Amino acid sequence: MQRKCPKCAGVNVRRSSVRALEVTTRHILLSPYRCRDCRERFWVVSRHAYYLAGIVGVALVVGALAWNVGGTGSTRATVAARSAPDAERFAELAKLADKGDPAAEYEIAMMYANGFGAPKNNTEARKLLERAALHGNPAAQYEFGLALRDGRGAIQDYRGAMKWITTAAEAGHGGAQFALGIMYRLGTGTTVDNVKAYTWLNLAAAQGVDGAAGVRDAVMTHLSQAEVVMAQAEARRMNEAHARSQKTGSDADPRCSPGNAGQEPDCKAGVDAPR
Repeated sequence: MQRKCPKCAGVNVRRSSVRALEVTTRHILLSPYRCRDCRERFWVVSRHAYYLAGIVGVALVVGALAWNVGGTGSTRATVAARSAPDAERFAELAKLADKGDPAAEYEIAMMYANGFGAPKNNTEARKLLERAALHGNPAAQYEFGLALRDGRGAIQDYRGAMKWITTAAEAGHGGAQFALGIMYRLGTGTTVDNVKAYTWLNLAAAQGVDGAAGVRDAVMTHLSQAEVVMAQAEARRMNEAHARSQKTGSDADPRCSPGNAGQEPDCKAGVDAPR
């Protein structure tokens, strides 16, 4: 590396000897030079400093590689520890899904979608999600509706999205109620209807869905007082009707579920057992 005099900018310089009083830690990283032209004596970074910087750099690279290897090993161990129970759970769910259990179909669809317990497979995930939706799982109906609305793993279909999200919302799914309110507000898959938007957003807000109350209040500014009263009354009616249906479902004889109707001696198709 060519040295330059800081005073005259000349390059006719030579290495100077370190004086006794100058033997400190400084001379490890700096070296003295003298300009032959103007006799200026100055200090520059020595070769030792570059060597030291190189050693430190190599140490940092080696340390980073060791950390990454250790981190990768730890991650692999974590994945391996998690994959065993996931695989067991997947096997259990697969048996239930084969029998048409909608909750199992939904959960196994999510496992396919996320690659937990099974190789990631969006085709299988969508197929099982649709099956779970058809078999009445509100969470699956909501997710399937969103997939159709956004065109994720399926052809974008606002009409189908409206159908499935409405079905899930009517079943009391808070996320679906919020999504449906937004669709009515924006006119996605339907005409803009602020009264219905307010109604569904009000129901979602009552369930504590994040952001629902704020959007509901924003929609309210587009309604007349009479429309607000009407939308609130409709939200109460729907909420009460859902609560009654939930109570009826919990009180019903479990032997008389839709799958068993007509098979139990005390059951008739679609009718609860007599009390």
